[in-house]
Amino acid sequence: MQKMIRKTVAPGVRLTIVPTDKFKTSVMSACLLLPLGTVHASDYAVLPRVLRRGTAHYPDMQALGGALDALYGARVEPSVRRRGEALAVGFISDVIDETYAPGGAGLTAQAAALLVSFWKQPFLMGGVFSPDYVAGERENLADRVEALKNDPRSYAVRRLYELMCADEAFGQSELGTVDGARAIRPDALYKVYTQALAGACVELFYCGAMEPAAVENAFAEAWGAREAGDYALPSTRVLARPAGGPRTVVEEMDVRQGKLSLGFRTGITGADEAYPALMLFNAAFGGSTSSKLFMNVRERLHLCYYASSSIERQKGLLSVSSGIENSSYDAAREEILRQLSGMQQGGLSDDELESARRTVLSGLQSMQDSPAQLENFWLSQSVAGLEWGLDDLSKRIRAATRDEVIAAANQVRLDTVYFLKGVAQ
Repeated sequence: MQKMIRKTVAPGVRLTIVPTDKFKTSVMSACLLLPLGTVHASDYAVLPRVLRRGTAHYPDMQALGGALDALYGARVEPSVRRRGEALAVGFISDVIDETYAPGGAGLTAQAAALLVSFWKQPFLMGGVFSPDYVAGERENLADRVEALKNDPRSYAVRRLYELMCADEAFGQSELGTVDGARAIRPDALYKVYTQALAGACVELFYCGAMEPAAVENAFAEAWGAREAGDYALPSTRVLARPAGGPRTVVEEMDVRQGKLSLGFRTGITGADEAYPALMLFNAAFGGSTSSKLFMNVRERLHLCYYASSSIERQKGLLSVSSGIENSSYDAAREEILRQLSGMQQGGLSDDELESARRTVLSGLQSMQDSPAQLENFWLSQSVAGLEWGLDDLSKRIRAATRDEVIAAANQVRLDTVYFLKGVAQ
């Protein structure tokens, strides 16, 4: 059974430790947990990239490169991740475990100190962030936002959620807007940074072979003292059903292949007893190559080039993504909904259920074989305030019954149909 230890190393600063000797590389992260969909969206998105340009001790990329080389080629990457209606903004690092590094005693503590220093000892000029660093990264951010349309498949799902959750924080992009990016200024960004650092919950993570007590001491010393206060996790609003009837939105893009996306409300999140059954429903419906959507909409009827479904665990949403010819729009939409209706009426064989169960369990096992995926999983758990681990979830997946899966299917309600119509000549 996978072990997990959670410690509070300072007020509002929590450390998750996953002790394991399975890997020769340890993974660490240091993130602030901030609300999604505020006026500071672009500032939050650019912040870790500006901070990653230099620290008080290593003021530029060349100096930082030397420091990372001295830590046996450690890596530190900026990260902005949406978790429900929360943002995890910070840094992810990997470094060779000091158990396997000749003369590597103290390597973990040094790596933790460097990771935290991006937050606690940033490089400043005149008491604010470097104008050159901010100018470069705000343009990079604007380019990233503009480039989202370059991948129509992922853009269609992103746009679906924007429309579906237009009145909720979840409908806002974790990257902000182009105009927001280009409006960023060093002094205003520094003010956002100081407010975020002072008031946000902080999530630290370590997965590796070091003794948990040594890891806790390293991170506690690196982060240092913090004033007591009310450090509340950002909350996520979950709707069990659409606010009104299903909506259809059609937009055009200069692409050859149309993208049909359907968004559903379930009201089921990782905090609910029904969540394992929803995972099995998703796998049987569209989450695997043996699913209803793949076998029928794609393979048997040839209505699409791809068709799959996925769950947004913190928000209780489910989306279907498919690539179609424009002429197949009506038939593909109706067949997707027909497959859902069939499952809601009990159309799930024992073989289909067990195939879905194998798919889900295999996915959970693969997560346990990757320290980076473990970091991602436990970050999501922390944001949601959940304590159960992958072993617990696997046990619940094995125990979930066919009736529970059908019951979960009947919680799935259509909210929005979004068609990105291809108009390329």
